[in-house]
Parts: sequence; structure tokens; C-alpha cells
Amino acid sequence: MERADYGYLSSCRRAAEAAGLFLQLTYAGFRADNLQDAVRLAGATGCRSLCFRPTLERPLPVKTMQVRLEELCDMLAQALPVMARYSVNVALAGNGGLTAEDMLSIYEALNSEYFTFCLDPASALLVLEDPVEWAQQLGPYTSSVRLSDYEIVADSAGARLFGCCLGAGIVKIPELLEAIRRGSPSARLFIATSGGSLPLPFLDTVFLERLHHLRPAQLAGMMRLLMEQGLENPPLLQFPDLSEDEVLAAEDERFQSSLEWLCSLLEETQSDVEAEEGAAE
Repeated sequence: MERADYGYLSSCRRAAEAAGLFLQLTYAGFRADNLQDAVRLAGATGCRSLCFRPTLERPLPVKTMQVRLEELCDMLAQALPVMARYSVNVALAGNGGLTAEDMLSIYEALNSEYFTFCLDPASALLVLEDPVEWAQQLGPYTSSVRLSDYEIVADSAGARLFGCCLGAGIVKIPELLEAIRRGSPSARLFIATSGGSLPLPFLDTVFLERLHHLRPAQLAGMMRLLMEQGLENPPLLQFPDLSEDEVLAAEDERFQSSLEWLCSLLEETQSDVEAEEGAAE
């Protein structure tokens, strides 16, 4: 914060306001002072929302995980006065370390208008949970959705998730958005089309032991998903021999394709909603 150029931040804020843009800042970490600084930066740049992605690796003992959850809750509670001062909402993302049950327990403990969720399909998948079920459970308390889709490829540890165009992967985005529409119709949608990959080592005993909540049906569902929709090879965009220009062109094409697909889906959804309302009248 001491090195922040407030003149530059103010110019960014004015430019965003003039363009009618909604800005969301993202903070990834696990320190109370850094979280509060991120809230202040969000306020300075005119961001009404801060996505908080806690860098929390699930520990093996259940009691230790409970201690980490209490630390996270205390961190957020300490930041509440700063959120209120700058009128910044903090939207918690699971970030691969939190289950839906964990997030709901934090929400109930804080009970603040400045605390909500940022729904991210990857966060659910990384703890072997269903993104649609997350939307159903967390939807009423969600202020933003980081829309992303993934192709799944088997590897020696289980599988890897590879980012892909919206609608081309394993995430049931229409069902997810319907759950969000019913739970929090004003939630903001962000498109994430990263070409990176995420590990899903569900054949690793230690990984499974960290998921204290895991039910046999969840593991069976992941195996079924891999059998039915798994690819034999990683997507072409992941190959290292592509030039930077080729990668950038592919990423731009992916974003444009995702945007067109999402706009078409939202138009269809709006038509269905209007038809339902007309029938109800």
C-alpha cells in the first residue's frame, strides 16, 4: 500500500466509470494484513467487489482443518470494518481448498452484508464436488460467478483438467446458471478461458485422505465422468511447441467463442423465463 500510485489508481477508476465497467479485484493469499490492503486497493480503484482466493492446502488431520477454517474466518472478520469503510464486498472462492460445507460455515459465522461467494466451477471439481450442486447450495449467497469450462484427461495420478471454450467441456453451465438465477439473479458473470491445466489426483491416497467429506458416490461420479467424457490426449493448445503468437491467437479465439456461446445461452434462458412468467399469468 505504501508504494501504491493513488493518482494512477484514481485515473483507472475514472476510466472504468466513464466506460460503465464493473471491476473486480482478485487477492490470492492467506494473510490478514494483505487481505485488508487488497480491500483498500479495491476501494481506491473503484472495485465494488474483491474476489478472495485463499491459498489453503487441506491438511490431513480433521482437527487441523478446523483450525485453518477458524483462522480464515478470523481473517475475514478482522477485515469487515475495512470492507464497510470502503463499501467493498469480499467474495470468497473455494480455490481448491474449501468444500461447499466449509464455505457455508464461514458465511454463517460472519453473517455480514459485505461477505458473499465467488462461484468457480474449478473450485468444486478440485475437491471432487459437483459445480451445479455448489450453485444450488451457495447460489443465494453468491455475488459473482467465474464461468469456466474444462476438458478432462486421464493421467497416472488420476486426471488433469484443461481449460476450454465455454460449452465444450464437462461443466454443466446451463444448469449452473439456472441455479444461480434462482438463488441470486443479480450475480455478476465473468468469463475465464485460461489455457492452463489443473491436477485432479484422485488416485493419490494422500489427496483422498485430505478430503474428509468424501463420499464413495463422489469418487464414482468422477470416474464415470472420466470414462464418458475423458480425452485420450491433452488439447493442442497445451503443447509447448506453439509460438507465442499462435497461443495468443488461440486464446483470443477461445474467448470470442465462449462469449458468443454464453450470449446465445443467456438469450435462450431469458426467452424461457419470459415464457414461464407468461404462462403463470
